[in-house]
Amino acid sequence: MNDKLNKYLDEVFSPYEDVRTVRELKEEMLRDLQDKLEDLKKDGYDDKTAYQKVIDSIGDIREIIGSIAVKTRELQQITGMDFSKIDLRNSDFKRISARTGKFDYSNLKGSDFSDSDLINCTFRCCDLRQVKFNNANLTGAKLIMCDLKTTSFLNSILENTNFDSSDLSGVSFDNQTLIGTHFNKTGLAGTSFINAIFKNVSFRWTDAKKANFDGAMMDKLTFAMLKGCKANLTNVKVI
Repeated sequence: MNDKLNKYLDEVFSPYEDVRTVRELKEEMLRDLQDKLEDLKKDGYDDKTAYQKVIDSIGDIREIIGSIAVKTRELQQITGMDFSKIDLRNSDFKRISARTGKFDYSNLKGSDFSDSDLINCTFRCCDLRQVKFNNANLTGAKLIMCDLKTTSFLNSILENTNFDSSDLSGVSFDNQTLIGTHFNKTGLAGTSFINAIFKNVSFRWTDAKKANFDGAMMDKLTFAMLKGCKANLTNVKVI
């Protein structure tokens, strides 16, 4: 009977199997319906009656599923989409491909871009607090004049990424490899670069005194620039 229930849901959800959010809904619904089916059988209903009661309890969910799918497909890009000037707080952008996408002037607080391809995307004047860019590819991305406090960049790719004029206070870049990254005129109070690797990274007009570079390795040019920014480079290795 569980196989029959599973087959029924497969038919209902089949047009949307490419949408991750809908797949997750299907899995959750299947578990709930299987539990309900077992409860009805324990109450004395035969298999056929219990199954029909479960199916009847679902109602017509196709319209709801379709609505979820449409919204998710709108969010889970399509290269070059423009999401500028939109309230996108707490949005699920995990594993999207949005190369050259625009998120300028949008509120993205609490959103999740983990495992996403964000190459050459722009995030100008955005609220990016509590946003997750974990394992995201931010090569060539521009996060300019953004509020990035409490933002997570765990294992992200930050090659030629531009953070100019943004507030990165308290953000961790520990163990990151930064190549051609721009931190010009950024706020770095409490920002951590422990054991990070720097190659041709720019810190022009930046107060780096309160940032932590303990155990970092960097090229001579980056070292000289940070030294001019009054950064504490006591435990830094020049490579």
